[in-house]
Amino acid sequence: MVGSGIDDASFAEDLSRLIGDHDVTTISISSGDGRSSRSRSVRQQRILPAAAIRALPKGQALVWLTGSKVAMVTTLPWYDGQRADEIAAQVTAAQAGLTAAAGTPMPRTSGVAVRPNSAGQR
Repeated sequence: MVGSGIDDASFAEDLSRLIGDHDVTTISISSGDGRSSRSRSVRQQRILPAAAIRALPKGQALVWLTGSKVAMVTTLPWYDGQRADEIAAQVTAAQAGLTAAAGTPMPRTSGVAVRPNSAGQR
């Protein structure tokens, strides 16, 4: 899944190539000497150019699934949903737990840090 905010032009170009090309038909009409002729030509064009991928608006994303074509979807941000307060509280609690764990010094054995298991053993 890739959403808005991609600033890497090379990555956006790679994504554009993965999405692929499609055929575009062009019809030309010319006239002269009281007669007209019509010709048709087909050329390949990117389905979604890199510039369009880099300009994806907030709330839209591209989703790749193995064996399927890419899909452009509208995201449903958790912070706009009915459970936003509950999710925000859980995120805050998880961040606090990670911060606390990061501040806990790890015991050392032979110069190698070893994290104790849940029973407090190494």
